[in-house]
Amino acid sequence: MKTLAHDELKSLTEWEQGPCISIYLPRHQALSDYREDPIHLRNMLDQAETALQERGMGTGEIKTLLEPARKIQNDGNFWGRGPAQGICILLAPGMFQQYDLFYQCPQSLTVEDSFYVNPLFYKVYENDHFDLLAVCPKSVRLIRHQNGELKQLELPENIPENIEAISSKTQFEESLQHHTTSHVGPGSDNASMLHGHGLTKELNETLMTDYFQILAKQLEKYLDNDGPPMILIASEKQQSMFRKHYHANNLLEQGISTSPDHLNEQELYEAALPVIEQITSKPLRKAREQYQKHLGTSRITHQLEAILQAADEGRIEALFAPLGSELWGQPPGDGELVKTHDQPVNGDIALLNRAIRNTYKHGGIPYVVAESDMPEDKPVAAYLRW
Repeated sequence: MKTLAHDELKSLTEWEQGPCISIYLPRHQALSDYREDPIHLRNMLDQAETALQERGMGTGEIKTLLEPARKIQNDGNFWGRGPAQGICILLAPGMFQQYDLFYQCPQSLTVEDSFYVNPLFYKVYENDHFDLLAVCPKSVRLIRHQNGELKQLELPENIPENIEAISSKTQFEESLQHHTTSHVGPGSDNASMLHGHGLTKELNETLMTDYFQILAKQLEKYLDNDGPPMILIASEKQQSMFRKHYHANNLLEQGISTSPDHLNEQELYEAALPVIEQITSKPLRKAREQYQKHLGTSRITHQLEAILQAADEGRIEALFAPLGSELWGQPPGDGELVKTHDQPVNGDIALLNRAIRNTYKHGGIPYVVAESDMPEDKPVAAYLRW
């Protein structure tokens, strides 16, 4: 499933043609429980209908506005498909969007004059663009991960697809064996002798060395030196053989030492998770380092009033808020303290959502993170530009 592109987030953040209905619903993963999900959605749509009536909307307008979500509610095929852990449904006059989420979002419903986008920023600044290079004598696979999807790339013809592809080009010294493989091709009768079938240990080593040298050099020419990070998945010995000849900057020092021969794309991804997590969390780590560097100065604040004002004025460089956390109330006037509630009362608005929207609209970065990833144990924190 795809993550939200930033142009989509920008459009949703700037949308202010209400009423805007924002629904977030975690998905049950067990087959025995997933039938509860459409019931939860129906209940939330019923609550949205009541809120719209209180806003003065007519029955016909409400039915038209909620109709796309009602279709999802009644679509059995929708609820039985895919690995999504959550869904987001956004409705407004003339606008409908539904997104699959790869994480368990807290259940919530808001009806305001703008969309509730807080959960959509969860991990959105993770660097999810990287390559997995799975190499063994039998195959070469380059798998790209981007926008939450895995896709095997088609390699050019000059990159050997396996060790047999270079056999006809490999010359061996007659002193090692009383023949040469110069005329042994992938389709010849002797092709099966090339790797582990009748060759001496020395000849096997020579063939493997040639294979990884050619593979490394051709991949280095094909791939962008400053392209996405690449994780090598190969046996420990073959890792060393490949790295000896591949010198582009995109290859990470840490690889996954295992044979990829019998692993599919998803299994390769799961095997590489320890390294992937280091790649994806890098932007957040750097933002937290900047925050810690300026602790104790006027550029750090976790006072809600100061954060709301700074977000309105475009002075927030990085904003940190925990996923599932929200503070409800009325925006404070100049010099006023804001009174907050855990749940909306008397026309309250979602204040953290307002801070996130305004931070993003002014080019700042809102990090919606797990509570354990907050730079301090606070409900919200910000690193200011000035």
